[in-house]
Amino acid sequence: MEKLIITIDGPAASGKSTAARLLAERLGASFLDTGAMYRAVTLAAMQAGIDMNDEEKLLAVLDNRKFQFSAQKGKMAVRIDGVDVTEQIRNIEVTANARYIASVPKLREKLVQMQREFAARERKIVTEGRDQGTVAFPNADIKFYLTADTAERARRRQAELQTEGKSESLSARGRLTAEEIKRAIEERDKADENRTTGPLRPADDAIVLDTTNLTIEEVVEKLARFAGASARRADYIENRESRIENQKMRWFRFARWLCKVFCKMFFQIRVAGRENVPEQGPLVLICNHQSYLDPVLCGIFLKRPLYFLARDTLFANPLSGRLLVSVNTIPVRRGSADLTAIKKVISKLKAGYGLCLFPEATRTSDGKIAPFKAGFGLLARRANAAVVPVVIDGAFECWPRGKKMFSPGKKITICYGKCIPAEEAKKITDEELMKNLTEILRRMQAVSRMKSGKKPLEY
Repeated sequence: MEKLIITIDGPAASGKSTAARLLAERLGASFLDTGAMYRAVTLAAMQAGIDMNDEEKLLAVLDNRKFQFSAQKGKMAVRIDGVDVTEQIRNIEVTANARYIASVPKLREKLVQMQREFAARERKIVTEGRDQGTVAFPNADIKFYLTADTAERARRRQAELQTEGKSESLSARGRLTAEEIKRAIEERDKADENRTTGPLRPADDAIVLDTTNLTIEEVVEKLARFAGASARRADYIENRESRIENQKMRWFRFARWLCKVFCKMFFQIRVAGRENVPEQGPLVLICNHQSYLDPVLCGIFLKRPLYFLARDTLFANPLSGRLLVSVNTIPVRRGSADLTAIKKVISKLKAGYGLCLFPEATRTSDGKIAPFKAGFGLLARRANAAVVPVVIDGAFECWPRGKKMFSPGKKITICYGKCIPAEEAKKITDEELMKNLTEILRRMQAVSRMKSGKKPLEY
């Protein structure tokens, strides 16, 4: 796996922080201590003398101070305005006040973004918190949720405080009792579970582990075993999907070669503007629709693989349906927003493939280019895709609507227009892009017809 993100969530004193740090050391990963982030903001607010209930001023602290978080020998190093506060944020007063920072939704959102930025810099991370698998990293490779009996968690917290010599300062009358710590943990659990932003709960796909009767060494051993098995399974699935994709692409290239040989045998084809088509990256080809030949003609002279859309009724026949799927055709329901198809198309574009679209939505009845239907601009923007206009001329004379068979020997021109970069396409509304491309293709068609000795069509 090129990048590994493991999340460990759970309530207070469930052992998640220690387990996450030790698991990170064992896996050679960076440890993302989200609690350190909340404590750092808390410390900055305390230094500025800010009321912990003043949300606007707390937000200003995050905006006006420079926070730096970095992985460092099994822990997270923290700097505020260049000053190392890694040890200072563990102060008992800072820890007690951190709950105010955690309860501010806008602050949590900004800190989640900082957590994602931290993860983006690291190859492998183990992160712990209360919303890591549900909010911060919903697509994490492996998710754990640690829990334990409340009484056991209270015992652990009491032992921790006694070891650090902090329990005296937490009670007006002396050392905190186990019952007092237990009540405090229960109140913290209730607050965490009922907050509106990032409530404490296990992710739907998390592995839940009860640590009540386990030592920390046993917890880490179980996590490492789960992580190893999950990583091996993920690698297997990734490799299997890669093999299947490679097989599909080999078949696609072979099918494209057969179609190319067929078209050259039966038609006189002229191709222009292939240099306008980017060789890599997300790409949407916008093409006019003259005949059944258009999906074949649009892509057979390009080197890069393409995907196509076709109405779902064409997939009803098992034989034709399998054939269409094998040549990268995605079924789409007509007359409705087919979210499944849209998501699949966007995922293919983001993976760097090209998509051939016919925005007229149906074949022309007179050879003219009808006004395009809006919607393709959304796909291009979502996938950060470039757009290339494509004109096919002559296919209508070769195989018009209503004719059962094509006429061989006809002249067909395929012309690829100037590429519209993704950045430029993002600035244009769907309506503007639709109108602009309709006009561009009509002009390209007129030029193509004149070069072939034919009269341009009137609009």
